[in-house]
Amino acid sequence: MSIDWFTFTAQILNFLVLVWLLTHFLYQPITKAMQERQQKIADEHQKAVELQQQAAAEVAEYAEKTAELTHAKDELLAEAGKEIQSWREEHLARARKEVDQEKEDWYRALHRERESFLREARVRMAGHIHHMSQCVLKELANADLQQQTISVFLERISRIEEQQKLKFRDLLRTPDSRVLVESALELEQSDRDRISKFISDFLDIQVDIEYRERPDLICGIDLHISGYKVAWNLQEPLEELEEEFVRSLNEVITLESGVESTPSAS
Repeated sequence: MSIDWFTFTAQILNFLVLVWLLTHFLYQPITKAMQERQQKIADEHQKAVELQQQAAAEVAEYAEKTAELTHAKDELLAEAGKEIQSWREEHLARARKEVDQEKEDWYRALHRERESFLREARVRMAGHIHHMSQCVLKELANADLQQQTISVFLERISRIEEQQKLKFRDLLRTPDSRVLVESALELEQSDRDRISKFISDFLDIQVDIEYRERPDLICGIDLHISGYKVAWNLQEPLEELEEEFVRSLNEVITLESGVESTPSAS
């Protein structure tokens, strides 16, 4: 069997051309496409991994924020609870204080009314005692008591100091001088003469005296010389007794007020 070298060579050339053509136009594009496809798959896989990691990070962040919000909510609720409790205690304390203050004010007002009532009642009682004393002394007044009153009155005049006596004497020398004697009972003419003579002799000057009856003096006689007064009567002692009685009652009321206000203040 003989070999056709031309045909053999042509077939080899055809095969080489075919290999080159396949390599250049088929294998390389397929390889390139496969590489590109593989790279694309790798890129997508990497992207998926990154997205998964990002999603995991976001989930973790969301969980962290959720935990923070839950913690913040608990803190806010606890703080709100404390504020509500504080507000409740504050308003309860304020309400108790207002109630206690109103109660104390009511007790004080009641005590003041009671004190005012007792004070007024005791002052009226003192006035009644004073009035009854006046009535009794007026009923007991008689001629003997009148003479004794005149004697005491003249004795009081005789105790006037020398300096005051000189002042009276100077006043009586003025044109508008006036001498007035007031008595609880009407004086007899003899009693008036006795008083006028005693005063004139005592002051060593002639004196014109005006006499007037004044029942409210109660067993007494007053001498008025140009604005000055020399007196002896039971009216002033009774008034002093009434004032002392009222003052003593006021001190008792004040003492009772202090004792009664001590428990309420506590």
